Amino acid sequence: MKRLNIPVNKLAKETGLSPATVSRVLHHRELVNQETILIVENKLKEYGYDPEELMKKQSDTSKRIITVVVPSIINPFYYKILQGIESSASSHSFEVVIYQNTITSSNVEKFLKVVQMTNSRGVICLSRKLEKHLADRIFEQIPFIQCCEYNSESVAPYVGINDFAAAKGAVDYILNMGYEKIAFINGPIMFNYAQERLRGFEAALESHSISVPRSWKISLPDVAYDLGYSAACQLLGSKEKPDAIFCAADVFAASVIKAANRFNLRIPEDLGVVGFDNIEMASITTPGLTTINQPSFQTGFTAAESLFELLYSNTKPRSILLDTELISRDSIARR
Repeated sequence: MKRLNIPVNKLAKETGLSPATVSRVLHHRELVNQETILIVENKLKEYGYDPEELMKKQSDTSKRIITVVVPSIINPFYYKILQGIESSASSHSFEVVIYQNTITSSNVEKFLKVVQMTNSRGVICLSRKLEKHLADRIFEQIPFIQCCEYNSESVAPYVGINDFAAAKGAVDYILNMGYEKIAFINGPIMFNYAQERLRGFEAALESHSISVPRSWKISLPDVAYDLGYSAACQLLGSKEKPDAIFCAADVFAASVIKAANRFNLRIPEDLGVVGFDNIEMASITTPGLTTINQPSFQTGFTAAESLFELLYSNTKPRSILLDTELISRDSIARR
């Protein structure tokens, strides 16, 4: 049998069936009538597949697997998202395989071979925003959902939040509390969320006719506590220091609180701090961290449910932007 990735969407287009119907023929033949099965089998033969051998492999119930692409398993933000994905997958009797990497033009074919070798039925990508042609390429081969990071121009559905609006709302809140000299500690600028949160930060300052030194807008290469602590010390140890710091991740915000203690700055009297994500540490820092709550578990669960909708339904799921909210704690107060 010729070993190729099975182009589900191409099969659908050429047979006049929906991608979901083709997927059911490959994975759940009991849900499809015989005439439809024959249409797909004949097209598979044209591609060089032996349908009998292929169907036997695809129907192996021990391999009900979906693949989740994550850029890092260390970042605690992804933990809740993975919990949500696994909760949905478990309810559909599927297992989850983690693929830790960033998909690029140079490794996309290798990635698709890994997906084939694991016999994954679908893919959820939490990696950085994919170029349109890459997202479309994966979607042509296998049911695929973009999660958190997404390219809205791709045909692949996505689940995420409006990072620009959430960041702008957070900075508007800081300014409305009476702080004026605001710095920003951001994540890797290669990620779409970092670009959008920076854009929201700048838009809020502009709307209040406030400018800050360029050196107060810091983009770090990774979301790590030590990097955040170094950046915070750089800001707070300078002659001209901010009176508030907005952080693109709660990990950074926790490191700012530690740095403030080093410089004998009181929070929130001398320095206001606002984070992003509302991970567990946000509620246990001293003082408690004001932050943007991102519905991480719901994001993962919704992304997985959207993937199963692609697998089982005749309709392509709509892309979804979930709501965020500001959680007010003690790290900022009205001045």
